[in-house]
Amino acid sequence: MKFCHVCQVFSGLTVGFLLFNSIFTPPALAGRYVLNQTPQTIELYFGRYLAKKGDGGKLTYTYAPKSFRRLFPQFPKSNFSITFINNQAQFINLNFSSDFSEYPGNFNYDKVEAVKFYKYIFGYQPPIWQELSAKFGGNETVYFYEYCLGDGVATSFGRYGYKQFTDAATLFYDTRCEPPYNRN
Repeated sequence: MKFCHVCQVFSGLTVGFLLFNSIFTPPALAGRYVLNQTPQTIELYFGRYLAKKGDGGKLTYTYAPKSFRRLFPQFPKSNFSITFINNQAQFINLNFSSDFSEYPGNFNYDKVEAVKFYKYIFGYQPPIWQELSAKFGGNETVYFYEYCLGDGVATSFGRYGYKQFTDAATLFYDTRCEPPYNRN
């Protein structure tokens, strides 16, 4: 009889611990925190920056570690930068601009590339790919897009020219990309 009572207490404590732990477990536990982090934390993830520019409360650090170069081999000059506002990472920018004039293909940034970039930055697959907006840019060959990748992260990019190339894309926090994802 005592044994069953001990089992019940132990089971209750275990369930209580799991519930308590789940309340304080941050989302994307398998990944790394990048947004709202300091330059020092980002340096632990991606190494020392290549360039730094800006003034006051807004600084942009550019990175291009060897591991990133393997991510987009068709864009050997690509890099990414992180814009810090008040010492916190707010925007993660993928830069193809040095490569796009040499790139012969179309649609160089879409779901496949966005997923690769997200996974490289955050360390896990994005939960969703859901369109937020698609806008015509006034010129017949300019379009702007925003997509949710989940866990509060969105990507935005433009497509230009008859080949619809993208010279840059951005990952950023957007409340519309917080779970639950099937909001209308």
